[in-house]
Amino acid sequence: MTASIGISRALLGGFLAISSTSASAAPETADIGDEGETAGVSDNPEGEVAEEARRGSIRVIEATYGANCGTSPGNQTYNLARACNGLTYCQYAVDHRVIGDPAYGCAKEYYARWRCGRGDVRSTAVPAEASGRTVTLQCQR
Repeated sequence: MTASIGISRALLGGFLAISSTSASAAPETADIGDEGETAGVSDNPEGEVAEEARRGSIRVIEATYGANCGTSPGNQTYNLARACNGLTYCQYAVDHRVIGDPAYGCAKEYYARWRCGRGDVRSTAVPAEASGRTVTLQCQR
């Protein structure tokens, strides 16, 4: 049985998303009884923890840039989801030169809501002016 540790980085639309995950090979199985039944045997309980962490990855629900200036709710959901969905930790750099300026002349906040697996909804906000700052989403414990 082998274990692997991976670090992935993705540059998406000018944003850097970083994830660190650990995974192990599938559990071994052993025959028991006359009917050929099998039972799972795991010699790596850390692999089970890694599996739980994988199931608890980020799923963006909504991201808005400039709601405090009257912009449409969810106007950045696609971009944040593209950069962070499936990761357990994501640092997303807000940059109006890449995502646009939905309310010129108004200092905009950046607001994000996400879920970790089937867990509770989490949220964070970056105060105005959010451009040039980083929003962090995480599902790590």
